[in-house]
Amino acid sequence: MNNTFKKSERLTSQILIDKLFAGGNASMAAFPLRVVYMQVEKTEKSGADAALPPVSILVSVPKKRFHHAVDRNRMKRLVREAYRLNKHILWDAMADKNVRLVMAFVCITDTLPSFRTVNKSVVKVLNRIVERMEGLPA
Repeated sequence: MNNTFKKSERLTSQILIDKLFAGGNASMAAFPLRVVYMQVEKTEKSGADAALPPVSILVSVPKKRFHHAVDRNRMKRLVREAYRLNKHILWDAMADKNVRLVMAFVCITDTLPSFRTVNKSVVKVLNRIVERMEGLPA
């Protein structure tokens, strides 16, 4: 599997983002991150939906937590890099499923953590999501 983070893997659909944060979706916290995710049915279109990856993500770092844009951008960069290196955990589990996963990583800390801390958190969250996905039919 290729360890890249392409533009198509970013969650940009305003409709999906609104549904994701509307409530009733699964979420979990692993300090310094909170992850909200939901499943979206794959449609049988041959066009744009066929090119969509099995998982799309959004990274949010509130201005309330990090007042300086430099720190917000650094935190987003850390989360994206940790996801890029470990996305195979989730992608392998989603390979035979008939659903896509839409995820949002939200920062819940006030201090800038190290990459090691963020990486551990992302791995823990991805493994927990895979465990919850095990019960889904193929």
